[in-house]
Amino acid sequence: MRTLSYIIGCLLVLSACRKQDDYKKFIKNGEILYTGKADSLEVHTGRNRVELSWLLIADPKVSRSKIYWNNRRDSATIDIKRSAGVDTIRFVITNLEERAYSFEVYNFDKDGNISVRTEANGFVYGPLYEDALLNRAFGNVEMKDGRAVIPWVNIDTTGGIIAMQLQYSTSDQVLHDTIIHAEAEVQVTKLDNYLSGSNFRYRTLYKPDPKSIDTFYTPFVIAGVKEDLTAKYIVNPGAPFLRDPANMPSGRFGQLQGWQYNSEAGRNGTYDEINGPGMLTLWIWDNGTITNGKIYQTFTLQPGDYRFEADISNIDNTLENTYLVVAAGNQLPDVEQMNTALGSAKLSNNNHKYASAGFSLTAATTVTVGFTGTLKSPAEQTLRVNKVLLIKDK
Repeated sequence: MRTLSYIIGCLLVLSACRKQDDYKKFIKNGEILYTGKADSLEVHTGRNRVELSWLLIADPKVSRSKIYWNNRRDSATIDIKRSAGVDTIRFVITNLEERAYSFEVYNFDKDGNISVRTEANGFVYGPLYEDALLNRAFGNVEMKDGRAVIPWVNIDTTGGIIAMQLQYSTSDQVLHDTIIHAEAEVQVTKLDNYLSGSNFRYRTLYKPDPKSIDTFYTPFVIAGVKEDLTAKYIVNPGAPFLRDPANMPSGRFGQLQGWQYNSEAGRNGTYDEINGPGMLTLWIWDNGTITNGKIYQTFTLQPGDYRFEADISNIDNTLENTYLVVAAGNQLPDVEQMNTALGSAKLSNNNHKYASAGFSLTAATTVTVGFTGTLKSPAEQTLRVNKVLLIKDK
């Protein structure tokens, strides 16, 4: 019995030894040796190119790397000189189509031993991506205290916008080219000593990925600075309007200080102190009619694009024939000749909150701005204006 147990034990040991040696038939030329792999492989996108980067950490014998892409139809080999520490390898692949790619990297030592594969994916960008980019939007650009103020619209910086490039001139005729870095919150850019009446060019800079090696650009566009010229040209522009102390100095109604008016408009008063603040007014209320009543001011403007605007408090009933108007010369046209005006806007209770008349001048021109109205039917009509503005668009 002991002899049988001994024999069975020997057979088991022999079988185990044979199994342990079975692998040798697969490596007849000796043991397979693997060199250190490319560690932390990253794909940094670019314009029809990419940059691959990886680390060499453990194996000091690595002497070259080989990269495959395009389903192994394309490849590149890099000779490597190792340092004593961790090395960062970077390699740029150019002339790539705009699409997704998969990249494989193998390391080799001087004896030809290969590493295991390291793989990473990335996207190559180009004209299709760039043509779809949009400029960052902004609100009304205005001149304030000699500076152009640009209120940028809020953005999500994860969309790739990194900056805006602005080109503009200062009042000393110097051309400036500056980069304004984008921020996630609402941002305001102030351009000091801005050349009044001039335009600026701008474009928006994108990176599709924070680690992208290239920057993409929208086309340059020209933008104008809206300059508020109200205080420069218009006397007593409102909010509130001031009463002329020398004409109808007391009571609710009076005449406007600094404004001109004809007898039709002035009969009932061009100033209304209803509910406290003074307003410009043109009105009838069962007390007669007004035919081509006019309230206006005259001054000279330089060439440019302008808007004369009115912030209107209220309109009672339907104004049958009343206009915000701009005309060349020293007078406003009658309502029957409104087609001769440089710009006009008909006022009614359907658009009574705000009115704007745009006009363009190609040379220095004397203009008259104001209101013309014929009020007959209905017998109760009122226009009350909080303030007026004169804006230069460019």
